[in-house]
Amino acid sequence: MKKTIFLSILLFFTFLLSCCIGRYYLSIVDIVHIITDSGNSSAMDINIFFKIRLPRAILVTISGSALALSGFVYQSLFKNPLVSPDVLGVSGGASVGAIVAILFFSGSSVMIQVSSFFCSMFVVFCSMLLAKYMGGKPMYTMVLAGIIMSSLANAIIMSLKYLADPVKHLASIEYWLMGSFNATTWKDVLIVFTISFIATTILFFIKRRLWILALGDHEAQALGVHIRMITTLAILCATVLVSAVVSISGIVSWIGLIVPHIVRVFTGENYLENFTQSILVGGILLLIADTLARTLSASEIPISILTSFMGAIFLVIFLFLRNRSRV
Repeated sequence: MKKTIFLSILLFFTFLLSCCIGRYYLSIVDIVHIITDSGNSSAMDINIFFKIRLPRAILVTISGSALALSGFVYQSLFKNPLVSPDVLGVSGGASVGAIVAILFFSGSSVMIQVSSFFCSMFVVFCSMLLAKYMGGKPMYTMVLAGIIMSSLANAIIMSLKYLADPVKHLASIEYWLMGSFNATTWKDVLIVFTISFIATTILFFIKRRLWILALGDHEAQALGVHIRMITTLAILCATVLVSAVVSISGIVSWIGLIVPHIVRVFTGENYLENFTQSILVGGILLLIADTLARTLSASEIPISILTSFMGAIFLVIFLFLRNRSRV
């Protein structure tokens, strides 16, 4: 409980820091004046805070939490610490949808969001359907079906990039694939918050059943858990979380894979506490990455570049700590 409270406080200060830091600096005092409408704030301060910094910080926090929770759920269900939210082809499907919108719908942001969301859900649905007809152990066949659908999606992505106009479209495609929160609006925040809130609420109410499933199928059956129904519901909710984020921001790498590891290493193996702590750590980590992305250089760095660096470093630390604990 103390660790959860500490992480909540850390998330609050990371969020506040993200709202302050940028090419146009806002102090905490400035933000207090803006929020309280004391009359001491300039129009520029108010516009930067309410139209740029605040919606972006909120969206980044929600996105990091959603990706981390999705990764935690996937790793628990598949009983594999190397499983990420991409295992069933979510990112591949979203990428296909976004590229199609960029090529054939003039790069409309609305069409990119709608197309990437529904394509990602379609690919996951196909993965689950393929796994059902492949037979065998459900979790193993689902991973295999996900690999097949991801490979198919990647083949389509490469084909579309090959056919794309290198002047008009290719740069937009590559930039989307690297991810960014650059053009965040309050509408984006509302969409992602609504979808994430519904999916997270469902996962919260079934988290004890998920915990029992993580113990093993025999234990779950003995305790009366409907394995297929809970597994399907959890996968769908976790997929919706990733799809909602990716459709707005583009691909955000590593957060869903690495955050559950960080939580387990530094806060222990309590499943029910890790559920909440993954949400908090995901928000903290992506806020740090996004703040660095828009402050390290004159032009904004795509978010997946930084999350990939951070993820690789954290994974090395995780493996080092795990090996030391075995000695």
